[in-house]
Amino acid sequence: MNYGICDLSVIPIRKEGSHTSEMVSQLLYNEMYEVLDEKPGWKLIRTMSDQYEGWIQGIQHHEIVEQEVLALKAKESYIVDQPTITYKGKSLSIGTIVHEPVAGSMTIPGRFVPAMMIEFAQKFMDAPYLWGGRSIFGIDCSGFVQLCARAAGKLLPRDASEQIKEGELVYFLPEIQPGDLAFFGNEDGKIVHVGMMLDNERIIHCSGQVRIDYLDQTGIFNKERNEHTHRLQVIKRLS
Repeated sequence: MNYGICDLSVIPIRKEGSHTSEMVSQLLYNEMYEVLDEKPGWKLIRTMSDQYEGWIQGIQHHEIVEQEVLALKAKESYIVDQPTITYKGKSLSIGTIVHEPVAGSMTIPGRFVPAMMIEFAQKFMDAPYLWGGRSIFGIDCSGFVQLCARAAGKLLPRDASEQIKEGELVYFLPEIQPGDLAFFGNEDGKIVHVGMMLDNERIIHCSGQVRIDYLDQTGIFNKERNEHTHRLQVIKRLS
């Protein structure tokens, strides 16, 4: 098996091996992956943290050997908790993993701490929405939830349709606790959006930008637009 590590601040992952193919996710600095296949100019990868597959440019691939993979996995992990920091000459976004304590980073807890997820989420306020994005400069709803959960000690899948399989159901809105995840569906019931509850009325999520809105039995209510923007499907509690 061939391995690689993201040696740039961020690398786009595309659905197909083409510059015109949609970006479905991003690698952040220090994230490792397996190389599954390749074609001229492109490599098909599977990320080690969440098993996500997609294509990156071959010129952006940085090869490492298995011994380096094992050594990095054994190291202590810290997560950038400021919008951006400069590290080894690179600008790193909040949510990026480093393997030494540096200014602007914090230790990842050994168990899931919902309060830390909420605190971390609010540092993304006003970050713009970007399909497939995972950085302060552009992030999507599930990437936002994934990075915030990781900072709080919980590894989640990349997409909302997979994240919904985690945790236990919360049946009534008054029972919501900070850190619960709310999932939203389209008319066919397909999960298309996710956000984190701040309490049993307010939700922080990425829609246009990372923002705070209100939740009721129908879904997310945007006061600025005076309308419901997302249809509530289910609420889950992580552990």
